[in-house]
Amino acid sequence: MVNPFFKNTGPFKVTEILNLLNLDTKQVNSDIIINDIKDLSTSNENDITFFHSKKYKSLANNTKALFCITTENLKNDLHNSWTPIIVENVLIANSKVKTKYYTTSINDKF
Repeated sequence: MVNPFFKNTGPFKVTEILNLLNLDTKQVNSDIIINDIKDLSTSNENDITFFHSKKYKSLANNTKALFCITTENLKNDLHNSWTPIIVENVLIANSKVKTKYYTTSINDKF
């Protein structure tokens, strides 16, 4: 679904996202392109998603995203085919990545 309010400035290589979050880029294929950041239920295989609470475990098991921003404590609840992106605070990391894809969202003028 196209976001009717903000323009997506992606896609970006996964290494750009890992650099943004100050994470090691050696653990992933640097050529993988990520189109967007989406929630667990609407993400596709070329998207990144986030998992911050066990109450969303059923959605996490059905998401199609290849990469998932999560914590060390929650990574074992993810499907084995996903690549977890381990951060200390999922919501802060999510905000940083969303700002990268939707740069004008932080300057909402109405």
